[in-house]
Amino acid sequence: MADWQIIGQKNVAAFLAKSLEKGVLCHAYLLTAPEHSGKTALALKLAQALNCTGDNSPCGGCESCRRITAGIHADVRLISVQAADEDGKNRVELSIEQVREINHAVSLPPFEGKFRVIIIDEAERLSTGAANALLKTLEEPPPGVVFILTTVRENQLPETIRSRCMKLRLAAAPRREIVRFLEHGLGFPAERADLLARLSQGRAGWAITAARDEGLQLERRDNLLKLTDALGSGFDFRFELADKLSQRFGKTRTEIYRLLDQWLSFCRDILLVKLDIKEEVINTDYEIITAELASRITAAEAQRLIGSLNATRRHLEQNASPRLALEVLMLNLPVIKGSTNRIG
Repeated sequence: MADWQIIGQKNVAAFLAKSLEKGVLCHAYLLTAPEHSGKTALALKLAQALNCTGDNSPCGGCESCRRITAGIHADVRLISVQAADEDGKNRVELSIEQVREINHAVSLPPFEGKFRVIIIDEAERLSTGAANALLKTLEEPPPGVVFILTTVRENQLPETIRSRCMKLRLAAAPRREIVRFLEHGLGFPAERADLLARLSQGRAGWAITAARDEGLQLERRDNLLKLTDALGSGFDFRFELADKLSQRFGKTRTEIYRLLDQWLSFCRDILLVKLDIKEEVINTDYEIITAELASRITAAEAQRLIGSLNATRRHLEQNASPRLALEVLMLNLPVIKGSTNRIG
């Protein structure tokens, strides 16, 4: 049996399976979706389907499929931003050297499979030089080569790159499918599975990772603690927090984006409680705190807070000064004095 099991992505998987069945293959695909939505997992499934030697590809059990899963197949390469370069500094871009290595690899015929498959994770991080070097290959792709690019922010990719790829947008996975997998696939209690599914907001990969990594939940608790402390504090505390967050942004911006997303979901919960739409609340483990905060601000204040968080995220993505963007956010936070509850 074919093994395209990617939670919540049946339509995209069915499209790819049908395309391969008909022999209609694109030389480059662009998979777009939020972080941890299954983009890389789907890319690897496509690589398996292209090189599978079983009866119904991707079978997941043949030697080729197993080698791709293990990351040791000679013709399937996953390219991503490295954790650190030789000097120990954090990298934020995919370098031209990495793309030149790709271009050399694809100039050779497949070594052990039917296709060479190049998966470029977080393709929006291609440097200008790397994007230009890749474009030359995408314009005149060698035979037997398939590129799969994944991205969270498609608009940060050059149009020249986007226009040469088949674009596939992954949908948010239904909550019930994530709950079902966490309960029956991983054996988590129903209440825990429901909380993780809500927090994932349709990102099945995040739910699975968080289920196995308690550190993500501790990080979330600490991030929400920063928010509730800021809401109940004066500007000295807020500007000090903005300074600390802006310094972290320069080193690990994905952590700050994650913090802002968690703040946004929490503030949306405050508004939902305010409007008595409690069935859509995400952070169900902090219902008492969101209810108290909702009782102390107006719906208009909650809406302005949500708008400020969205604006801050947008400004950071547009390369605004992190310190300035975060200080403006702190100025726009409502002051909620007298709260008796605290994230902990």
